[in-house]
Amino acid sequence: LSCAQCHRPERGLADGLASARGLGGAKLARNTPTLYNAAFKPRLMWDRRAASLEEQVLLPLLASDELAAEPAQLLARLAAIPEYRERFAAAFPDDSLGPAGAISLANLARSIAAFERTLVSRASRFDRFARGERAALTPAERNGLTLFRSLATRCFECHRLPTFDAPLALSVGVPSSDPGVGAISGFDAQRGFFGVPTLRNVALTAPYMHDGSLATLEEVVEFYRRGGGLARGVPASRLHEFVRPIELTDAEAADLVAFLRALTDESARPARPEQVPSGAPGMAYPEP
Repeated sequence: LSCAQCHRPERGLADGLASARGLGGAKLARNTPTLYNAAFKPRLMWDRRAASLEEQVLLPLLASDELAAEPAQLLARLAAIPEYRERFAAAFPDDSLGPAGAISLANLARSIAAFERTLVSRASRFDRFARGERAALTPAERNGLTLFRSLATRCFECHRLPTFDAPLALSVGVPSSDPGVGAISGFDAQRGFFGVPTLRNVALTAPYMHDGSLATLEEVVEFYRRGGGLARGVPASRLHEFVRPIELTDAEAADLVAFLRALTDESARPARPEQVPSGAPGMAYPEP
């Protein structure tokens, strides 16, 4: 398996599945998050267990149910390719981070992390609007932005500009047996807590939530209109304080969705998902 199998450009660097697929097509526990703007996150993964991109790279790479790479075999395969030997030597010419030019797990992680830091989304119609181009957003989208930033919805509290995420872990009440951050921290009070995902390119990354249980942005907005987990029997004491029923008209909910769609980066729009042949990896990256 490759990183690109789950992080596809035409899907906003997610995969379009409710739950990621691992070794042998096995269904994994969580939805694939986008890699856009991951460089700005102080902690990564849904349960925030990774403290850096370099650390995050190795977690799925070595996990037995994900990419399932065996370190010695992986490094031997890379070392057997002359061009990789040349590229590692060029990328790591000194020994400040280990043996010069070494084909090592550490240097592999540094290489992939360096690439991931280039995956910055900052060219949406919202960004044009924020730079003063008022006509970049339609009236409905501008109203959606006003609602997004209002005390009625409080969306902005957890999805903060300009990245539209936050260095937080919290519970919105998606019914799930997944302990999330609680399994990492050991605190029962954090069971069901998950990191806040970015909303940039969110129109491309359906389905939503850590378990992929909400298929559309309309479903996500309706989930919050009804008070998140409150409508599904989750006690208020287990939810973030801002997860409460929201009074929105149907027209306002539609405007909020319209605004979220305006967060799609348009600088290098890939082919639409329906244009990608079934089973194709869907990659749109140029050759280095």
